Amino acid sequence: MKSLKHDPFLTKSQFSAFASGILFLFAYWLFGFDGITFSDDVYYLLAGQKFWEGSMEVNDYHFSSRWGAYVPAGLIGLIFGFDPHKISLISLLSYVITLFLLVKVLPKASLTWVLVLWLCTQVYLLHFLTKVYPDSLLVLWTTLIPVAAPYRKSKPVFSGILMISALFIGFVTKETIVFLAPFPLLLFYFDLKEKKLNWSFYISLLGTAILLTIAYLGYFWIAFGHPLHRITSINAGHYISDYTYADKGFWSIFERLTILPVQTFVERAYWPWMVFALPGIIEGWKGRNSAARVFSLALACLILGFWFMSSTLAFYNPIYLNPRHLIILIPILAFLIASGWRSWKVNVKWKNYLGMLLGLGIVVAMLIQDWKMAAFNAAFLLPLYIKNQKISTALFGLILLFPAIYSIQYQKNLKQYDNLIHTLTSELQTTDSKENIYTHSFLDFSKKVLLADDSLAQEKLLSLYQFSQDSLPQPERLKVFIYDYYLHAYPEEQEDIDAISVWLSKNYELVESQRTGNITVSEWKLDVGK
Repeated sequence: MKSLKHDPFLTKSQFSAFASGILFLFAYWLFGFDGITFSDDVYYLLAGQKFWEGSMEVNDYHFSSRWGAYVPAGLIGLIFGFDPHKISLISLLSYVITLFLLVKVLPKASLTWVLVLWLCTQVYLLHFLTKVYPDSLLVLWTTLIPVAAPYRKSKPVFSGILMISALFIGFVTKETIVFLAPFPLLLFYFDLKEKKLNWSFYISLLGTAILLTIAYLGYFWIAFGHPLHRITSINAGHYISDYTYADKGFWSIFERLTILPVQTFVERAYWPWMVFALPGIIEGWKGRNSAARVFSLALACLILGFWFMSSTLAFYNPIYLNPRHLIILIPILAFLIASGWRSWKVNVKWKNYLGMLLGLGIVVAMLIQDWKMAAFNAAFLLPLYIKNQKISTALFGLILLFPAIYSIQYQKNLKQYDNLIHTLTSELQTTDSKENIYTHSFLDFSKKVLLADDSLAQEKLLSLYQFSQDSLPQPERLKVFIYDYYLHAYPEEQEDIDAISVWLSKNYELVESQRTGNITVSEWKLDVGK
């Protein structure tokens, strides 16, 4: 640690901010774990385990070729054991390296503590710190691409190889990183325009891109008989849902391309980050900060990609703006916020512009009746106009840290994950081997993670909708396990609860019902008189 203090790119204040950021991220990872999400993370956890066991197979399902998502996670599981919290160390590692890279390229004249504060407090970024998702790892690869760009003059060959390698590894982690595919082309355009081309950089970049593309397409050609199999599998994986637009007509697409992006940025707490990044973007384009200019280009690629990209190449269907996907914006935005922080502090016009944009966020939040987000955006107006720098800084810190820290207890109270694991395990242990427990589809889907290494218990746990598939004669006894978290995360499963309730009332008699926290377990026996 002492040697780090003398490193030429870390001043004493930079080191203090950097170390504080790492400690905060570690503390959040340690105390903020609220369990798995009962969704895609289950696939990545199990795929990672299978990979290192040698049983993982790449197939038509596009998740199976996201090696960058599950191979590193599986390695952590191999080392520390199959525990979702421990395996999410890979997300912590990704965030820490991201912070390191950003601090390294941030100009010394910029405020490192601003970068750390805005990077480490976005609630969605933090929520997935304790999860195993490709988006958490994509945070690193997305950051590494613009980080490599400033070195294209001093270390051109290394920079070119690093940029394309980050783009490639990011792609085999999750396809979202294709939004940054135009980034090298934009660099070439501006370098050519300003007569600053370094051919060594672009030749190494192009050569690395060609080699990796041949290797990638060649793999699918050999394994599946077609080099573009990966793309066709993505197209085939498209399905109609509440979050698709093409199937709902022109006005649905129009709303998605006009109103919904701004609404999403406000509703999901991204708006202040976008507002306070604007001075850094302007500073970069004025030529005062070359790194900020590079990050501005990267941000433009990402924003345009999220705004207009289609979820399938078969027809145009704008992607759903999932707040989890948007976390890759945060490192870029945090860097730009730090780069332009001093410029707006001494400029009344800038303060007024930022105040108006925050006001727009408040109006949008009020129109959708999201009073929390309205208050959150309004809170930034106070430190924006306060002249006393110490008070202003303290208020910014308080406004950003409070939601981040509060979210820990909020999520734990909402999910009560420890209670779920304890109650589920206890009920399965006390249930007769011939007696099944019916529960939510998302718990049944997650049982290999929730009940790892207990195959007998996994067999006893069935989805609620499977009751109709039971062959006659009907089971003499059964249990129903209701986890109230479904109301928040999977409200559509109410249909399954209603259906089994009707079936039970016709055929069974309630023996016992117990409620523990947010879980209700009811035991039923067959009523032969009905």
